[in-house]
Amino acid sequence: MASDVVAPRNDRGPRSITASGNAVELVVGVFLLGLPSLAGLAFIRRPWANRLDVWGDGVFPANFQSLWAHDFVALGSLTALIVGAIAIFVIGLSRDWVRAAACATAPVVAVLIVQDLAKPLVGRHFGLGGGSSFPSGTVTAVAALATAAVLVVPRILRPAMLLAAMAAIAGVSAAVIVLRWHYPTDALGGMAVGVGAVLAIDALFHIPWVVAGLLRTHTEPRRLASRQHPRMA
Repeated sequence: MASDVVAPRNDRGPRSITASGNAVELVVGVFLLGLPSLAGLAFIRRPWANRLDVWGDGVFPANFQSLWAHDFVALGSLTALIVGAIAIFVIGLSRDWVRAAACATAPVVAVLIVQDLAKPLVGRHFGLGGGSSFPSGTVTAVAALATAAVLVVPRILRPAMLLAAMAAIAGVSAAVIVLRWHYPTDALGGMAVGVGAVLAIDALFHIPWVVAGLLRTHTEPRRLASRQHPRMA
């Protein structure tokens, strides 16, 4: 009498994603994307600085020559975006190639959405002669890259990477305010779009494996039962 051998649970790759975890990630991502969408609708009618913007400008006084601010905004440059996306893909490839692809793609998609869709639709400008400002593309790029980095690194490194990511996002958000590139609410909108886009896209990329896992879980007991109790000829 032969016994069935049950394969160990795969804790790496796309199959390691649970249905509940993927659902939470998708809901949080969509929620974060919805917040700047609602704010954008409000800014279409009231594009000027609000009370939160006035308070934020007071907390971070203007300093156009700030060296630390210029260093931080460089993290959101096109070069940093491309290099960061490539690095994220390479780092994540050995653990979960689906997540690696999603996290490398999401920051670029987030920036394109901001620059080519959100800003033209909202039409908010910083000051009288400033460019389109909501949401901040610089903050979006850094927030998306930081979130992607947290997701692709090994679990043991995630706490440290999370702290570094939070510092980078906070730093670049303060920098664009100090340099008066954006209103504080522009920076908050960039945070939400960057983080939300990565979470939503990563969850969407994993849906086929989640569905396959649910189907496998549903059919596996029947298959094992049929092996243990074969039909009589």
